[in-house]
Amino acid sequence: MALMRIRNRQPLIPAVVLVGLWVTTVPTATASVSPAPEGVTGIVQTIVVEQPRLDALADNAHITGGNSTGGNTTGGNNTDANVTGVGTDTNVTVKILRSGSKVVPLAEGSLPTTKDGTTVVVTVVPGEGGTKRVLSARTISAPVAPVAAAVPAAHDVYLALVVPKGATAESSLTGVSARAMVERVSRYWSDQTGDQVSFAATRVLAYRSAYSCAQTYDLWDEAAARMPEASGPGKHLVVVVPRGATALGCAYGLGTVGAVTADGNLVLVSGLNQSLLAHELGHNLGLYHSNSLQCGGTQDMTMVSRAFPGCQAKGYDDLFDVMGYSGASYGEANLNAVHLDGMRLLPSTVRRIAAGSGVTTARITPLSTTTDNRTLKVTDASGVNYFVEYRTDSGRDTVAASNPWHPAWGVRVLREDPMAPASAGSYELDATPTGSAQDYHRSIPVGGIFTAASRKLTIAVNAADATGATLTIANSTIAVVPSAATLSVPGMAMVGASITASTTVTDPHGLAVANWPVTLQKLPRGTTTWRSVRTLATTATGRASYRFANGLSGHYRWVTAPGAGSPSRFSPTVAVTSTARVVEARPASSMAHGGYLTVTGAISPVPAPVVYIQYRHPGGSWRTGPRATVAGTAVRSRILLNARTTTYTRLYVRAAIPYAGSTSGYYVTKTT
Repeated sequence: MALMRIRNRQPLIPAVVLVGLWVTTVPTATASVSPAPEGVTGIVQTIVVEQPRLDALADNAHITGGNSTGGNTTGGNNTDANVTGVGTDTNVTVKILRSGSKVVPLAEGSLPTTKDGTTVVVTVVPGEGGTKRVLSARTISAPVAPVAAAVPAAHDVYLALVVPKGATAESSLTGVSARAMVERVSRYWSDQTGDQVSFAATRVLAYRSAYSCAQTYDLWDEAAARMPEASGPGKHLVVVVPRGATALGCAYGLGTVGAVTADGNLVLVSGLNQSLLAHELGHNLGLYHSNSLQCGGTQDMTMVSRAFPGCQAKGYDDLFDVMGYSGASYGEANLNAVHLDGMRLLPSTVRRIAAGSGVTTARITPLSTTTDNRTLKVTDASGVNYFVEYRTDSGRDTVAASNPWHPAWGVRVLREDPMAPASAGSYELDATPTGSAQDYHRSIPVGGIFTAASRKLTIAVNAADATGATLTIANSTIAVVPSAATLSVPGMAMVGASITASTTVTDPHGLAVANWPVTLQKLPRGTTTWRSVRTLATTATGRASYRFANGLSGHYRWVTAPGAGSPSRFSPTVAVTSTARVVEARPASSMAHGGYLTVTGAISPVPAPVVYIQYRHPGGSWRTGPRATVAGTAVRSRILLNARTTTYTRLYVRAAIPYAGSTSGYYVTKTT
């Protein structure tokens, strides 16, 4: 049975996540009479269908920034051809019924409000693409939570090494190599769960299938029929197809989403890809994908109807976590803080900091250690949970050095994916946003600050070394908004010279206010109207600076933008006196007395400049001579030299209201 894709829908909590599945549809035969309805009893599940890997990579190459429609764009920017990346369209879903050992795919829009795991009786008729259209439905029972004590730590993996109909066998895909892959995956999950979850290849069966790649569910059903003992809590039926079978339409990878104690665990992977199998088994354990959220130049964004307006939600874009991309050096680092919390196997790993708890100083050790409280779960006053972790070049996190994108170690901030259950899916936030689509330096630097979208929570990194990071968490019920702004700018500069005006914006407690719009304004001398020069957002340290070519004299100030609970704040005003610069070109070094010496030069572009030649003789003082002519910035004049002596000449520009005057350097001319 093929899968039918349903686009542009908000998925319910999915029970199956498919990775890189090429979807084909089977036309429904035209019947001469309407088919009779049939009754089906089954358990409701939702499938999330992803793009094929190559399609996803092609789409990712075209993503350059956040959209402007106010909703999410979902994508990734990993165009490394060696990466077996997973898809990115989280709004493609398929609803199914699991009826005994069979799967019944349902038509678009079926059972939209029914929770996964619910047992129902439905009346159906054939729909499009081999699906069933629901005419009526009745609930028999609600979802039942599995019993944890019934599942041992060692999970059983039943491997079906399958060559689909029409596919070519892969010589490297053997029982020995498959068992070795499971062993590597087991070591990973055992490390991440404190030895509470491991995997063993209980049985390996290799065969040629009667079904093609387009018959996804039949491949699973066939394997289940050959290994019926694979059903039950703590058991995983894993179908492995040759890697090259994806060219024939086989799924790259897929896995049912369950829980550590769940049954009905199904996986399909293509080839011997360690991180891919670990990823799919992560779905079986109840985890969703590790994504990133990039919001242009902003660290975080308020969620609106489970979306983040103006942001890019990039699927699988956390390059450290196993639930992100799969491939060599991808998804092979330690499990992130959100997923550690979501698995609920190591509760002492996560230190919780409640909303409105005030100022807390915390020391967290690297994620590669086994220390208690090595991650933080901080709830802000708006109810959003933020997770903080510290990654260093140690343990499994050393893999970042070999990743082609070189994701940065350091203190990272994550939040939950609203499309997944609590702490099951994650978004890595960018604490140092540059707006670049390929920016993987997202950690908070020492001295930096992360500010939550509510502006009621800040996380500052005070110090960090190989043993841990020291943080200050300010968790208030009041938004962190501007109370004061400073201004630093030179008090005097030449017209046209580069100068920098900077500000630091702080709240009533003296803490930095990050990501707040501030505008540099100027009041030109002799006028009464302030003019905007440039608007910027403050950095994580509350600073903003603008370097520009100095113009005419005037007063400068920074103004913070008004916001909820905060009127505009004004920095002190600083007067900048601009000096018109005049430069004399070298005149003749000698000439006969009684002739005119021509003096030329250049002046800054100022309005109505008045320029003179000044001169003196040895032992004498400077005297002002003829007025020069000015054409644009070019200066020209001449002076009569009657005596046989040495004459020093320079140019002088007279002060005016918008600028100060100045004199040039001088040159020497000898007359004979």
